[in-house]
Amino acid sequence: MLNQFGLKSGAPTGRILGELVVELERLGHEVATITTGASYGKPRRGVGRLAQEMAAHMILLWRSFVCAKADAVISMTSPACLAATAGVAARLHGARHFHWIMDVYPDLGVRLGELREGEMADFFRWLMRRAYTRAAGVVTLDEDMRDYVREVYGVESTVIGPFAPEVSWPAVAQDRDGTGRWLYSGNFGRAHEIDVLLQIQKRLEEREVKAELILQGDGPRFVSSRKRAESLGLRRVEWREAVAQEKLGESLREADVLVVTRKAELKGLLLPSKLVLAELSGRSVLWIGDTDGKTARRLAGTGRHGVFGIEEAEAIAAWLQERFEREYVVPNVEPKSTRVAREKAAAQWEALLRK
Repeated sequence: MLNQFGLKSGAPTGRILGELVVELERLGHEVATITTGASYGKPRRGVGRLAQEMAAHMILLWRSFVCAKADAVISMTSPACLAATAGVAARLHGARHFHWIMDVYPDLGVRLGELREGEMADFFRWLMRRAYTRAAGVVTLDEDMRDYVREVYGVESTVIGPFAPEVSWPAVAQDRDGTGRWLYSGNFGRAHEIDVLLQIQKRLEEREVKAELILQGDGPRFVSSRKRAESLGLRRVEWREAVAQEKLGESLREADVLVVTRKAELKGLLLPSKLVLAELSGRSVLWIGDTDGKTARRLAGTGRHGVFGIEEAEAIAAWLQERFEREYVVPNVEPKSTRVAREKAAAQWEALLRK
């Protein structure tokens, strides 16, 4: 298993890597995890980031070389273009290479403005297309990503969503004090819509709706979002640091609505890992981002979740108000076992490896 970040790094990819390792070992496989040992934090920019990622490639390649012989090499997507290095490692071992795409690079970097379109972006696309084509299997996170990789890179892939962390679901009363709570829990990064949540909460407060927005997590935009809330004069926003995994289920079940965001232009390039746990929680999901993707349409088709574009702040406020008013009853859905979901995903991986 190859990735820049490991389980204890704090990186989402490190956590998902660790979950897959645990499940494959439970199924009887012997797994060697190879990482750089780096901790997860705010990424560098420009030349500094390029040097850091090149060093990560060299470390991972060397540690792969001295590792015991493997039958399969599974790589994730950190550092950028890891599929190319992992392909070399697989050939050194005479092993099959399987690449699990967490985000599509360089396309994501271009959309976020971290990389300009041009010769360098074209080179990275050529490199990744070559790596995808040579791999024994490519795995994508949802149907939107599968379609994008097929269309842009001409590669077929298997869809296996991110592993949900193993959490317990406590029984929490639906209506505690008449206040509707909506929660965003996760990364405060540039791929997610945060400011629109503050604009929606402002509308709810102006209408004197008993609604509280809970913002929980960390990331580069956590502090700036808090300052923005102060400038808007918001009174009912609670700020929480990222919670430990053993308390995550409780914090999600305390809310009535769970927010998942993805910038519309990033459809097919990433999938927020928080979505799988939000759906398993039994709470209503508020999806803000693209509305025409397959993931968005699947959520809308349930009749329980709200799917909106970022420009629909007024409609989102109305949707939330409807759910928070006392006379409106949201159907209570029991949470689903994260263990069952993990075992299903692990079975998909094992079937792919054995094939």
